[in-house]
Amino acid sequence: MKLLINFVILLFYSNTLLANITNEIIKKLDETNNITFEFEQISNNQNENGKCLLVFPGKLKCIYNSEDGKEILVTNKSLYIIKHKFKRSYRYPIKNSAFNIILNKKKILENLKIIDSSDVKETSNKYFYEIRANERIYVKIFFGKKNKMLKGWETISYNQEPVIFNILNPVINSELKEKFILPNYSN
Repeated sequence: MKLLINFVILLFYSNTLLANITNEIIKKLDETNNITFEFEQISNNQNENGKCLLVFPGKLKCIYNSEDGKEILVTNKSLYIIKHKFKRSYRYPIKNSAFNIILNKKKILENLKIIDSSDVKETSNKYFYEIRANERIYVKIFFGKKNKMLKGWETISYNQEPVIFNILNPVINSELKEKFILPNYSN
């Protein structure tokens, strides 16, 4: 009987602790308007890196350290993969993608507020939540254990491969001078 009581107390304590952590994450994310950061992207056994600017709601610009001048630009309802070396850009709608969640702080906050604390997972340095909008849209969102800041995400790509995107050295709410302008390449 004593063992059962200890188990119930431990279970209650850990759920309360995770609920408090979720509230801290919600507060930190709610205060965040933009994040400037370096990144590491892992997909198809390929590591890519570069620098990004994420502006809530709905804007992301990532410049990759690559020979072909790869850049990702998300504005409004489209994602563009730009290859400056070849003067090409490729457009993809984000309506049915994980970016529709990742770049929408309001949607993330709504999901965090309704998530059961038992659904909060953790590793040695981060917490994560899984959000499945439908059978095609799945995202795992990571937050730092120490600072409760957005730390990255994991999604499934258009070709059904996992993509892990790690945020490194984030700076929140910096003064912005960056423009989200698509280059005028005729495809």
